[in-house]
Amino acid sequence: MNRAARRGPARTAVAALAVAATLAAAGCSGASSAAPDGATATGPAGERLTAVDADLRQPYLAYWDEWTKVARAADVQAAPLDSHADEPNLSILRASVERLRQDGRRMNGEVAHRLIGMRVDGELRRLYDCVNLNGWRLVDAGTGQEIRQVGERPEQLSVMTMRQINGAWKVTDIQNPLPCPGSTAGPSPGS
Repeated sequence: MNRAARRGPARTAVAALAVAATLAAAGCSGASSAAPDGATATGPAGERLTAVDADLRQPYLAYWDEWTKVARAADVQAAPLDSHADEPNLSILRASVERLRQDGRRMNGEVAHRLIGMRVDGELRRLYDCVNLNGWRLVDAGTGQEIRQVGERPEQLSVMTMRQINGAWKVTDIQNPLPCPGSTAGPSPGS
């Protein structure tokens, strides 16, 4: 039996989520809510969030643009990840892409974002993003055929830590996701 067959569908789903910026399922739920105007919101622990500043929004979305290019190619050389990510996140992303490459897989499709706010924590900025992975699919690198995914992947509230390094904002850490505000389902079992 080859390595891919031993992994099975549950392992495939876990790998797909790991590839999507290491978004791992967390069994937590919270009562977070986004304000209608996006100016203020509350996080899952009741923390007050403010609107994401333009000086953070652009590098954050550029991080995702570069990450998706790399994951689609299953090649860390496909885009300059270190322009938008730093440790420990950078090593995790590179390891995820290497795992894809070794398994003969890559990602395809799009990741959707709904930024609900941010929190200032000293020199760190924590961006609260409802990430939708339903359009982000695992495929066979040789054939381009989609690999069966286990269950739906509802929007997940990811808290992404950004830090300014040498004058540039970079994603340095990602907390385990929670259900998004307004979502009735948590992350899928086995995802």
